[in-house]
Amino acid sequence: MKNMAKRYLYNSAPKPVKLTKDEKIKINAIVKEEIEKNEKLKKDVARINIKAGRVYFYFWDEIDEDRKYIVPIIDEKYIEYMYGRITIFDKELKNCTLDWQRHNNQWMQLGDGSLVSCINQMEKNSWFHT
Repeated sequence: MKNMAKRYLYNSAPKPVKLTKDEKIKINAIVKEEIEKNEKLKKDVARINIKAGRVYFYFWDEIDEDRKYIVPIIDEKYIEYMYGRITIFDKELKNCTLDWQRHNNQWMQLGDGSLVSCINQMEKNSWFHT
């Protein structure tokens, strides 16, 4: 049998940046400030979480007492759902993508730009609604 060269497949997709604790605190402050400026996001976004180079946004919906839920109930009144996420690719916060989670848990990119521009795109995009 002839020598066959080994083939390696590389995932060429860029990886999110690794953030320090101080960088996460800075990003958290920026995101909260931008949410306060936007009436729609101020009403919709209940919680944010920063991990693995991504900012996750969550919204709460009132529970229907006749239904059973497999996820935790918040304050015995709300259920938490994913609203969207922003993936950060550089420490200057200029290269980010705005992502939305489909019903099958797959993420699709809806926009890109700086962190602040992605937050503003979230307000204007009709896919982000509660």
